[in-house]
Amino acid sequence: MNWIDHCLGFQGGGMMMMGMIIFWGLLIFLGIYFLKTFMNGKNVKIGSHIDILKERLASGDITEEEYDRLKKKLY
Repeated sequence: MNWIDHCLGFQGGGMMMMGMIIFWGLLIFLGIYFLKTFMNGKNVKIGSHIDILKERLASGDITEEEYDRLKKKLY
């Protein structure tokens, strides 16, 4: 009986150590990600579909006819 307790304790300790490595790795990754995002001044703001169409029209990616057609599809 003592051998079984010792074996399970060793396996549990290894699993706990692996869990802590994953936990701290994830925590460090998220910290670096958020610091990098906010330090660069990037806002994680997703524009509406119409705003994207307006930007594409202004940059010359699409014509006015395509803009009107796509705008009608979105509404």
